[in-house]
Formats: sequence, structure tokens, C-alpha cells
Amino acid sequence: MKIVEVSPYAIGRPGGVQTHIRDLRAWLIEQGHEVRVLAPPGPPIEGVTQIGRCRTASVHGTSFELTHATRAELRSCVAELQTWGAEVVHLHTPWVPMLGWQVWRRLNLPTVATFHATLPEDNGPDPVSWFLRRVAGYFNKRVSAVVVPSDGPRAQWIAAGANPVPGIMPPTINLSRWRGARIEKADETAFNVICLGRLEERKGLFVLLEAWKQVSASLPHAHLTIAGNGSLEQAIRQRIESDALPRVSLLSAPPHEAAPALVAGADAFVAAALGGESFGLVLIEAMAAGVVPVASDNAGFASVLTGPGADLLFPVGDAGALASRLVALAQDRARLVRMRNWAMHHADQFDVTRIGPDYVRLFQSALG
Repeated sequence: MKIVEVSPYAIGRPGGVQTHIRDLRAWLIEQGHEVRVLAPPGPPIEGVTQIGRCRTASVHGTSFELTHATRAELRSCVAELQTWGAEVVHLHTPWVPMLGWQVWRRLNLPTVATFHATLPEDNGPDPVSWFLRRVAGYFNKRVSAVVVPSDGPRAQWIAAGANPVPGIMPPTINLSRWRGARIEKADETAFNVICLGRLEERKGLFVLLEAWKQVSASLPHAHLTIAGNGSLEQAIRQRIESDALPRVSLLSAPPHEAAPALVAGADAFVAAALGGESFGLVLIEAMAAGVVPVASDNAGFASVLTGPGADLLFPVGDAGALASRLVALAQDRARLVRMRNWAMHHADQFDVTRIGPDYVRLFQSALG
């Protein structure tokens, strides 16, 4: 097949959607398919056609790009794809205005749409949420298939009366480099915690910092590393200083190729997101690297931490519960080792080699 992957975000920017697109593309090519990726401008990435203009916006505590391509850019891009022989389009989160919609409308090909995000809970009039739900309904009636990453966003579609109801398809990820980063944890007195991701309100960084007051008091050898970039960087730095939080390092987001080694050096990985998570690729990466995840119990993370992993979840926004989970792991090394072994095995089921064939079948069904 000749597949067009359309990203709403610059591929070079860290994020689960970008990881999904990069790793799915590479695996599809290995299987003999041809893939073109269209994305907004960003750092040059091999195999990615950059098109349009973009500016950053922030809604519901997270940042994303608003994109738009000119008619001339679209004509040139679409003509090239048609000459190439494009057969099927894979749109990612097409409610992000508006590159995906522009390309999809002009290509007029069988289309699969993945809606990655979980919408904010409806707590009153919210024009943004209303718009997103309207856009979701629009695409659901006009594309070959709509899929979502987990039960969390699917439940929202059902509550909104979606017809047909989207299927569930986890994102893909090549875990080989995360497995390759595993190291032996020889020092049993140290307890290293890491949080890797965008420094924005939705990610719950201040919950983590509040929890660290209790963790550092109970564990004098514990160390916390926060790695990422974003609008809250200065506020986080000020909180660390004003609260005199001990043994905390704040680092810039590592390059794509350096992230596995940074994560693998930790004992625990914290994801304290306050909402908006439809899956948990960051948890799977950490688990594959031999690190135990501790995460807030939003629907997306709960879809990953199942079985024994459910004990690693804590109530959203509850700093005390997060601290208790971390301290308990640090003080019971036998359990920490058991959970590390469980995590490495559990992560395997989400590897692109397991999930990729499902996407091939989905694209083939769209082609009829």
C-alpha cells in the first residue's frame, strides 16, 4: 500500500502522536509498504514533507500548533501525492485546525482517522470542547474508520451518541531502543525518580513537587529528575527554590536518541497528568527500559497499568497518595524488583511488532 500519514504537530517536537507516526512509518516500510508523512514545519526530519505555516496555541493546559497551508502549497502537495499513487490517508487528531482537514478534503481518498486525545470533562459551557465534539462527529460520518487509543476516549464518544462507535487501536511504538537502554540497578540505597515530558499545566508537575516534600523527608537518598521544556519551566524552578526541595534536578528535554538512557537510570517514572490522557506511551517506554511507572489514575494511564500495575496508580491530583506510592516502592526492594520484571514483560504487548499488523488490516479494510 501507499499510505499518507498526516500529523497535526511538528514531527520533531516530543509527543506521543509523533512517536506513533515515526515508529509506525518505519515498521510499515520494513513490511514493504510505502509511506509519506505530512506535517507542519519544524526541525528537518527524514521522510517528512513539511507544509504550511503554524503558530502555537494553548487550550485546556496543553500546547499545540494551529496550522494552515496556502492553496498553492496544497495544490503542489496533493499533485505530488497523486502522481506518487497515494491510496489511503491516516489522519491523526484531525480536529486540530486545520492542515489535516485541508489535505484530506483535497486528496479525497479512503481515510482512517485516529483521535488521540481525551476531551476535558463537560463541566459547563465550553466553546472549545463544543467545537472539538462537532469536528469529531463531522469526521466520524465521512471517513472509512475512526479509532481511539483506549476505553477512556471511546466512552466519551459513546456518551456523545457517536454512530458508528470508534474502535480501539493502541498507538504503536518501537521499543527496541528502550529495551536496549536497560541497566542493572546495583545501588540499593539510592532511589532515583524521573519525570520526562512537556512542562505544562496538564502534566501535574506541581502535584509531583508537592509529593516530593514527603518523599525527600522519608527517603534521604532519593533524587528527582524532571526533564522537559515548556511554559512552566520558570515557575517550576521557582517552586523548587522557594520550597527548598532537596535533591531535585531540572533538565531540558533530552534529544530523541538520548531519552532512553536518561529514563533507564531511574528506579521509578512519575506521570502525574491531571487529565486529557487517552493512553500512556510514556509509561510503556519507561517499562520497556526497566523502570517502574507511578501514574495518576486517569482513563488513559489506567488502560496501560492493568493487572498488578493498577497498584501503581494514584488518584489524580493527590500528592499524598503519590508520595505514599513512591516511598512504599523504595522501602520494599523485593516488590520494586517484582514490579520492574512485570513492567518489562507487560510493555512487550504494545510494541509495534504486535500492534502494527492491526493497522495494516485497518488500512486494507478502508481500501475495500
